[in-house]
Amino acid sequence: MKYPEIPVAQTLILSCIQYNICNVVISPGSRNVPLAIGFASNEKFNCYSIVDERSAAFFAIGLSQRSTKPTILVCTSGSALLNYYPAISEAYFSGIPLIVLSADRPAYKINIGDGQTINQQDVFGKNIHFSDSLEQDPAHATEEIIKSNFQKIISKSISEKEIIKLQKKVQHNNETKIKKAFELCLKSNQPVHLNIPLEEPLYNFIDQPEIVLSARKKLKPIIIEKSTFTKLVSHIKKTKKILLIIGVQEEQSLSKISIRNINSLRNIVVFNEHTSNINDEIFVSNIDRLLAPIELMKESDGLFNDLSPDMIISLGGMIISKKIKSFLRNYKANNHYHIGFSTANSTYFTKANHIQVDPNNLFENLESQKSTFSFRDNWLEFREKINNRHKRFLRVVKFSDLKVFEILSNKIPSNYKIQVSNSSPVRYFQLFDLKNNNAMYCNRGTSGIDGCTSTAIGMAAKGAPVVLVTGDLSFLYDMNALGIKYIPNHFRIIIINNQGGGIFKILPGYKNNSTFTEYIETKHNYSAYNLAKMFNFKYFSVSTKFGLNFALATFFNHSKKPKILEIKTDSDKSEKILKEYFRYLSKSEK
Repeated sequence: MKYPEIPVAQTLILSCIQYNICNVVISPGSRNVPLAIGFASNEKFNCYSIVDERSAAFFAIGLSQRSTKPTILVCTSGSALLNYYPAISEAYFSGIPLIVLSADRPAYKINIGDGQTINQQDVFGKNIHFSDSLEQDPAHATEEIIKSNFQKIISKSISEKEIIKLQKKVQHNNETKIKKAFELCLKSNQPVHLNIPLEEPLYNFIDQPEIVLSARKKLKPIIIEKSTFTKLVSHIKKTKKILLIIGVQEEQSLSKISIRNINSLRNIVVFNEHTSNINDEIFVSNIDRLLAPIELMKESDGLFNDLSPDMIISLGGMIISKKIKSFLRNYKANNHYHIGFSTANSTYFTKANHIQVDPNNLFENLESQKSTFSFRDNWLEFREKINNRHKRFLRVVKFSDLKVFEILSNKIPSNYKIQVSNSSPVRYFQLFDLKNNNAMYCNRGTSGIDGCTSTAIGMAAKGAPVVLVTGDLSFLYDMNALGIKYIPNHFRIIIINNQGGGIFKILPGYKNNSTFTEYIETKHNYSAYNLAKMFNFKYFSVSTKFGLNFALATFFNHSKKPKILEIKTDSDKSEKILKEYFRYLSKSEK
């Protein structure tokens, strides 16, 4: 093993070992050599080298989604750090733990006209949980510091004894900053950034560390007063209409006991999306399938009033459905409690009271009780009517995006985790039940189309198989990801190619003209065929229901290469069918 000679770089590597953080994504460069080689030559770390910094950062998100632990990101100075920005913003709003270590030139070499020098301190602004710059080691390259140091950080006449004293102070300060950053990342499950000034020489290494870190303090658990629980439980039991809504979460975050207790209370209806990774037949998992038809009904206002909650309880992260947000903003609840450690957003325009505790601590202590309340029953009765219409429509629907997602929802094997891109794909999936209850992930923090492929590859790099279901624009936007060398053979990509941003056709304000087509929808004639050939993927293309079912019959079978399935659909036809689908669901029973 090799350790960098530079004290601050050595301290960072030892700190990662101390905090048991083992996944490291390295963006190759020069200024970050002490960190890159230090991590890569240490058997305690799983290191990944990815040239494209944007892909590297989204890949790191995938690793953290899979491991639920922080991933280290290491880059050189200059524009490299800026390329991390989209993924850092995504991690911040999604609650993904990342630790960004950016190598930098010493302070006295910034703003003097050298290349690859930008102002790296606090570069992520308000889109990161914590950011700080470490101090330069005066004991390393002291002569170079003095020679180049026109800013006079240390004096030319400084003695060796004074350098040792100053180095001890710098070491203490750096250790303090590092511990703070690491602990905030672990506590908040959000990204942090440390900027590290490194002076040449950069390539000197030693076999054993010279630095001994102070002991790590155990993180103190958050203790909630018993009275808070008692008050909330009492409030839940007395409230007639409660909507429990579950956003993005880790897999099966709610225990069986919690689910059982929730289901015993008829005053609670649970809305969850596939990205909540919780499955129960009583839960309402197809939110837009229920709400979109109501919006089209003449009696929508009365129906929304009857079905609106008095209290909202939210768990997890972001919610996909715009329909549920609009509904709850227009028909406001009296109270909103957010349970858990994720950010408490006032998404529904009712201030969220944040109770930072594992939701199981609350729901496992909810006692089953007989109730005359019928709030959940009303929702489930309405769901049954809509579900029947949904099934009837799908029996005769033509090949389109809607039909594609119906088939995919039934055909993706249970051992595959689904990573889905934003815009149309993630919304289409919400209209269907997943036959095999697959875990589903999506970058919903900023909801961008960038980085979806890289994230999926990061999740697939180690562990169970992953399939990425993506739109054509999302795929093309992140095509550099196919050059990542850690793609396993079981990785699968399914592209729904409707030659542009099909979602814009179903959004309010759509205009069927050449300007909209070119600058909004972004029509194209590209295919993934040549990309698949270039990056050594097996490639399949289909454009019919029969072809899709035939391809899926073997698509997930073992192979010596990863695979791409490109499904070609007609965007105009898909738009019409989707609108027809919602109109059909809204029709009254004859």
